[in-house]
Amino acid sequence: MVFELIAGFVALVAASYIGTTMALRGYFGAASFDRVQRRESGEPNGDDSSADD
Repeated sequence: MVFELIAGFVALVAASYIGTTMALRGYFGAASFDRVQRRESGEPNGDDSSADD
């Protein structure tokens, strides 16, 4: 009973994450959403627009 509840909750969270990611990519475009993910994870994006002069 408890295992089924936990497994259902994990499945719900995973499905929500995947669905939200797909919706954001569809609405904003994959390139725009990938830039946001790189910025949030701290990876360099190769874009010098925010570099200090």
